[in-house]
Amino acid sequence: MNEQQTIEALAWRILLCHKHPVSARLRFLIPSEAGVVLPQALPKLAVIAEQEQEAPVQCHPATALRCLQEALDIDWPLEPVGEFQLNMEVPGQILPVYLVALSGHELREPPPGTRWIDLPQSIGMPWLDRELLRRVYEVLIGFG
Repeated sequence: MNEQQTIEALAWRILLCHKHPVSARLRFLIPSEAGVVLPQALPKLAVIAEQEQEAPVQCHPATALRCLQEALDIDWPLEPVGEFQLNMEVPGQILPVYLVALSGHELREPPPGTRWIDLPQSIGMPWLDRELLRRVYEVLIGFG
């Protein structure tokens, strides 16, 4: 990422998932090191923002998606999931978290520094990471 993209990357995060169109098996692409959002982890003091706290438009979701694809060096068919809306409160700002889904039946090979997980594999992760994945599950699968 160049310097401008790095600055923009601080203004949003993305959760990336794949929901199999037949089986509805849900998997998440996460960083290998820590956290569940891309392209970089949430700040340490991040908390889920109150519903009425809206993030100012800092970066359009399509721009964030394009930036993420460049950062991970992928050209996958990714689609934003508009039904998912989540903002994080971080020191000094409200940070939008976008959800994007990989289209198709097959998973792609994870880019270096990332891995695919199923929701049960999040057991043992910090509460906030599990909560973000649980919220995606509720939106995409509908149980809650």
